[in-house]
Amino acid sequence: MKRHYSGTPRETIPLRILDFFIDIYVRWFYRKREKEPFSAAPKVLIASLGHMGDALTVSYLFPIIRQKYPEAIIDIISPSWCKAVNEHNPYVRHTLVIDHYLSNRSKIGIWQKLKRHYQTFQQALPILRNEHYDFYLDVRTSYGVSHFVLPFTNVKKAVGFNRRGMGGFLDVELEIPQKDGNYHHFEAYEALLKEMGIDTRLEEVVPYFTIDASITWEQIQSKLPLTINKPYILLFPETGEPHRQMPNSFWVNVLKEVLEKSDYSVVLCGQTDLSAQIVKGIGRATASQFLEKIIDASKKLSIQELAFLSTKAEYALTLDSFPEHLCCIFCETITIYKASGLPFFPIANYPVLLFHTHFLSKNAAYVRRNVTVHYREKIETLEVRQLIVSKITTENKVL
Repeated sequence: MKRHYSGTPRETIPLRILDFFIDIYVRWFYRKREKEPFSAAPKVLIASLGHMGDALTVSYLFPIIRQKYPEAIIDIISPSWCKAVNEHNPYVRHTLVIDHYLSNRSKIGIWQKLKRHYQTFQQALPILRNEHYDFYLDVRTSYGVSHFVLPFTNVKKAVGFNRRGMGGFLDVELEIPQKDGNYHHFEAYEALLKEMGIDTRLEEVVPYFTIDASITWEQIQSKLPLTINKPYILLFPETGEPHRQMPNSFWVNVLKEVLEKSDYSVVLCGQTDLSAQIVKGIGRATASQFLEKIIDASKKLSIQELAFLSTKAEYALTLDSFPEHLCCIFCETITIYKASGLPFFPIANYPVLLFHTHFLSKNAAYVRRNVTVHYREKIETLEVRQLIVSKITTENKVL
């Protein structure tokens, strides 16, 4: 089949050259491997070498697999930075850690990333070599795929996408869903599940995240500089990619109006000093009138503790990143997409108000009916700010 590679010519030409030699090896050796019949209690290896949001939505596949195969054993290939998502998942037996150099956002050089990739792969090899899997599913349609592990383990049926090289190792090379280049990523997951004899639909997916039972309200409060008074909202002003950030002034103005018009406290969450800058901005904008209602939780709480907080929040304000996918499991969420659209729209339990600038998704219908979508050419506007403030301050009337 013709492969439709994802990336620039500089990225894809090496992949084409690599695939030329891999296809020769596969034709003469790898395809001749012996395959036994599928087990009634299949072992499934699911590879997802992306980031935390990817790891979370991929986990929604696990209960779907168990509905079809109640005795299925599920192992995953996942990078170390996704540990917080995977470590308490009740469906996972083994997590094989591989830090793919293409997905590694650490502030280290490319050679260090390649070294980390090699080291983690070597650590995963003993498990791979000793296992016999019925199915291998790689969810990635871009960047780092895991197909390089296949010659080192035993897999009866390997399924993935034909966009990032080494597709010759797959028994089934899938194309991405053809919808004018605009499809939800879970539709790609659906195509993988079909190869296991499982039919599912995006609108039927039930998102979940397992919170460690040891997490308590008192434990969280002890880590924070101020007491969280209810009701409260969460703000996650950060994302993994700088071009998706909103200006600090946008968040300052939103929070200033929310604090003036409601009885909410605000908990700022993140991993950088961005929240501290927002707190200073609010202090200047309100003459420090509301600082006792702003709790800066950045760099203080774990993912588990943030999930616990979201279960008791009235709203979460987020960008299109992992916190959005996490929070909409547990509370109403307002989110902003500056650089992406329909492919990553949230899979939510609670209502979501979403603003985006993605032209291809301008008129796209989203089957998850609890997500209200607004397209805007620009997000940093007074109109969008007022819509967010109105949503928070008028619907629940907390005054």
